[in-house]
Amino acid sequence: MSIFYFKTFRILVNLHKIFLYLFLKYFQVYSNGNYLSFEYYGDNSFKHSLEEYLGVKATNHSKFWELSIKNLIIIENFTLKIFLLNILKINRIRVIDKHYFGLVGANTLFRLQFNDFTNSVNRKKIMDNSMHNYKKYKNEIKEKEDIYVLGNNEKFSTVLSKHKPKYLLTCNSAINNLSIFDSELLVLSFSDPLFHFGINEQAIDYRKKLEVVLKDVDTNIFLVVPIEGIPLVEKLKIDKKIRIIGLDSTYFQRKLLKIKKNKVFTRNSHNVFTQYLLPISSLNKNTINIGAVTFGSNDRFSNKLWSHDKKLKDAANYNFAFDESFFGDRDFKKYYKFHDKQLVRIVNRIYKKKIINEN
Repeated sequence: MSIFYFKTFRILVNLHKIFLYLFLKYFQVYSNGNYLSFEYYGDNSFKHSLEEYLGVKATNHSKFWELSIKNLIIIENFTLKIFLLNILKINRIRVIDKHYFGLVGANTLFRLQFNDFTNSVNRKKIMDNSMHNYKKYKNEIKEKEDIYVLGNNEKFSTVLSKHKPKYLLTCNSAINNLSIFDSELLVLSFSDPLFHFGINEQAIDYRKKLEVVLKDVDTNIFLVVPIEGIPLVEKLKIDKKIRIIGLDSTYFQRKLLKIKKNKVFTRNSHNVFTQYLLPISSLNKNTINIGAVTFGSNDRFSNKLWSHDKKLKDAANYNFAFDESFFGDRDFKKYYKFHDKQLVRIVNRIYKKKIINEN
């Protein structure tokens, strides 16, 4: 977890939670995935949504000394008392509290299905299928001429309408402009643990929209998502011809793409455009057209959301995240500076490119 773009005060008052999370994240990332049920601490109404989301039923709390009972322990409302009660089972604790700190709650929830409730055999199948789809995509994209990589800023619809790309890589709310499906080859990426993979109205609506627009497609489509998101995407009622590619990430990587242990890695940059779209586009050998993305953001000195194409989404629908640590702990000035730096770094690594400027 990057803490570089969170508010200094929030970091200082939550240092104990941050250090604890480092241990909890390690246990989750290296989980064997053999859990069959979970003990739950939190709001009961959310528990039912969580059970439906995971496809797993919660069970009764075990006693603190009953270490032989191997249930996962999911904490939606974190308190010191609950933590101490389960401290002997620390390797099984998962905190999904939306007020814990930063991205912790959303990211932990997001990883549950793949890391904790998918065993090693099924995880290998997911990774094998993802790698197969990646190789197929690589072969299809590498020689294409005139591909377009588009973000979702206020110029998106204008760029799309003017250039009518035959080969298009785009992301997130672009699904609300049905013209993207006029492309011969479409790569759609989405990765947000809260707004795409979470348990909230916006995420649920997004997944329902995916089911509508991807139910029966003629376009050659690849979905590019975090590897941990594949189990949830596979549950969606979408056309089975659509190929799903899962990417992993690390903070310590210079290459745009790297294959290791049957997984494709990118550098973690906390943005779908720089972490997924640009790296995956770099497999093309010809000129890459980059547009609908903000360089040297004017917004980086203000604590507000980026400007987006209003035909794609209403940014006000995402304001609930300011009441949670996901946005509430974030310093947007720092985040935009961090993003600008990552964007320039990655764009500079793509040697054949054209930046589309639409005024």
